[in-house]
Amino acid sequence: MNKRLLAGSIALTLLTGSFTAAATYANPRILPNAVEAKWIQTVKNHRTKDGSTVSDVLAYAQLMRPRKFKAGRFDVGYNGATGRPETVAIAYWIGAKRSPDDAFVDLGYRMSPAGQVLSVPTDEAFTRALESGRDAFLRAVDDAYRETCASGPDRPVC
Repeated sequence: MNKRLLAGSIALTLLTGSFTAAATYANPRILPNAVEAKWIQTVKNHRTKDGSTVSDVLAYAQLMRPRKFKAGRFDVGYNGATGRPETVAIAYWIGAKRSPDDAFVDLGYRMSPAGQVLSVPTDEAFTRALESGRDAFLRAVDDAYRETCASGPDRPVC
């Protein structure tokens, strides 16, 4: 497992508490499907600092860097300790030769209990880049690609 993927896994654990199925919690508070869909739609339509929506920024990055970036599915993340819904996580891939189960998971938005997008903490660099808009996110994709796919014996084929 490369450092970025490991960092992403750790970040998702910190971001969501855990990405374990909500049914394994002692007191799960699973949102109804319609509410989960609304949370995801809220994040997709959330306006970034340049006025683009999150969906627009992700689509732009895919269009401009098709061999470096691919956005994946949006999922509601539940806190591992409490079972409460807390985030909308966005899976993505860096590099064109990644397997479907090799998605990065350090991108997402924390949500209020009422389903509103909360401000992005300073330590969530990739989400902060997304929040800054198209150009900032594209720079972050380029940086992630260089960091993840630089040639070397311990680097994946990207």
